[in-house]
Amino acid sequence: MKRLIVAILMILSIVLLNAQNKIHPINFSIWNPVAIASYDSLCTINFSIGLYSKTYRLNGIGLNILAHKNQENINGLTFSGVGEYVNGNMKGLQISGLFNMVKGHMHGIQIATIQNTNVMHTKGIMIAGITNFSIGNSRGLQLAGAANMAGSNFSGLQASLGVNIASSSSNLFQISALSNVCADRIHGVQIGAGNYAAGVKGFQLGLLNFSTGEVRGLQIGIINYSEDTSAVKLGLVNISPRTRIQLMAYESNIVQNNLAVRFRNGYSYTIIGIGTNYKTFDNKTSGAIIYRFGLGVNVFRVFYISADAGYNHIENLNDGNKTDFPNRLYSLQARCNLEFHPFHRFGIFASGGYSHTRHYDSKETFENKPIVEFGIVLF
Repeated sequence: MKRLIVAILMILSIVLLNAQNKIHPINFSIWNPVAIASYDSLCTINFSIGLYSKTYRLNGIGLNILAHKNQENINGLTFSGVGEYVNGNMKGLQISGLFNMVKGHMHGIQIATIQNTNVMHTKGIMIAGITNFSIGNSRGLQLAGAANMAGSNFSGLQASLGVNIASSSSNLFQISALSNVCADRIHGVQIGAGNYAAGVKGFQLGLLNFSTGEVRGLQIGIINYSEDTSAVKLGLVNISPRTRIQLMAYESNIVQNNLAVRFRNGYSYTIIGIGTNYKTFDNKTSGAIIYRFGLGVNVFRVFYISADAGYNHIENLNDGNKTDFPNRLYSLQARCNLEFHPFHRFGIFASGGYSHTRHYDSKETFENKPIVEFGIVLF
């Protein structure tokens, strides 16, 4: 008799439990609470359509002209004309006219014209017209018109026309038109106009590359900076805490008055400068932009012997048709230099070399002549 009573009670509990877990295949909602299905914790919707829907749980498809709010989890596909808010987890495809937000875990694809926001772990693809923002750990792809932001560790690809930001990374690839930032050491690649990382294991490619930590890889850019003095840098200007930055002022028989900055890194250096006037133009107003790369060594502490190769862009600031001189030229130069430093932050130097000057728009040589230069070095 006892066994029979226990069996009856078990059957009744199963029946009552199934009765409580309500499943609605279809829900039509004009504006919550005007809807076919009720909004409660025991209700699961398979297909929801309406103007504005508020569901507790969705396993299937949700289509809303304006917006949709879901309290727990979604497994499936949702589309909203304005926005989609999920208080739980989202697994599937989420498309909105303006924004998507998931407070739980997001596994799948998000597409919005303005912004996608995920609070917990993200695994998948985020595509937004303006910004993507993931607060928890993320893995996958972020593609945005303006900015991608990852508040925790990010693994995958961030691509935008503006800015990519990640707090930390593992196997991260950042590419942007403006800047890429990794607050921790980056394990991967940064490609953009400006790149910053607390350390690099990989490479940075951009106009300006900046690393405040150890670099185990390569920096390629116009200006490269790293606090790791052993980092490999390829650029017009390479700077580290040990770089000696010096000001140079000198006279030349090629371009009369010159002012330049020299960046010395161990045995190598680069020089960037400007000058006026190009003497062959008969003292007509003209200017030059100067770049040189060279190698040098200190001798007896007060002498510095060096040799460099350089490029000069020469611009005729007058109308070339009226002066009988070309509007612009370029010059390839090689020099040997001797410096004398009676004081640590002051020196004088003399240079000799050869200059080969050509037209940009033809293969003709404009002139070949020796170089003679004298000047001072500060700092």
